[in-house]
Amino acid sequence: MPVPLRRRLAPALRRRVDLVRHRGSAVGCPLCGGRFDRFKDAWNRPGPLCWRCGAHERHRAQWLFFTARPDLLRTPRSILHFAPEWTMRERIAPLAAARGTRYVTADLHPAGVDLRLDLMALDLPDAAFDAVLCSHVLEHVPDGAAAMRELRRVTTPGGWCLVMVPLDVTRAATYEDPSIVTPEARREAFLQDDHVRLYAPDIAGRLADAGFAVETIRPEDLGPHVVQRAGLLPADWIFLRR
Repeated sequence: MPVPLRRRLAPALRRRVDLVRHRGSAVGCPLCGGRFDRFKDAWNRPGPLCWRCGAHERHRAQWLFFTARPDLLRTPRSILHFAPEWTMRERIAPLAAARGTRYVTADLHPAGVDLRLDLMALDLPDAAFDAVLCSHVLEHVPDGAAAMRELRRVTTPGGWCLVMVPLDVTRAATYEDPSIVTPEARREAFLQDDHVRLYAPDIAGRLADAGFAVETIRPEDLGPHVVQRAGLLPADWIFLRR
């Protein structure tokens, strides 16, 4: 086999070998149906990734939640998805198309999405979407309160907005300090160098202040054996705002 072709095929071959090597029944991915002896390690921690579809813990938590409450994806006429992760987009987009739901993706960076939008000042009319997904975005936004108000503004009355963030459940209050600006300091304080705060469970109160009725769903609420089976993190809380 020519060397350039071998190099192009190598990642796919390694992936196929990994799928066979780690086939098992200890864990399962609700998004793709894959079953494995364990989940794949990532650069920053052991065991977050599905070997087949690449889903992280938060994606598996979201899909289990949508599976438990199918009306959330069945009834909206329009869905806005911020910073859509590939594995979630691949599941939601076909469902939306089959049901005639308008599915729109957005990000501050326009590559690969439908709309370039700044979450702190959305170029959208009021009540523009019946449903909004915003997972692991708010921790990147300089003015989180403004972003929450904008999410409320563009969500229709009676609609819903799903929010997830990296969460420190041991903290009583969200930690933010605008003087922390270097990559090293941000990694130490906020877990990543592109984060500007570390949320605590008091995010529910912040969302309520923005005008939402907030329901908090913890991983254990999704089922007694789900946390271990789907490899969820204790901090994979889902905030459903109506």
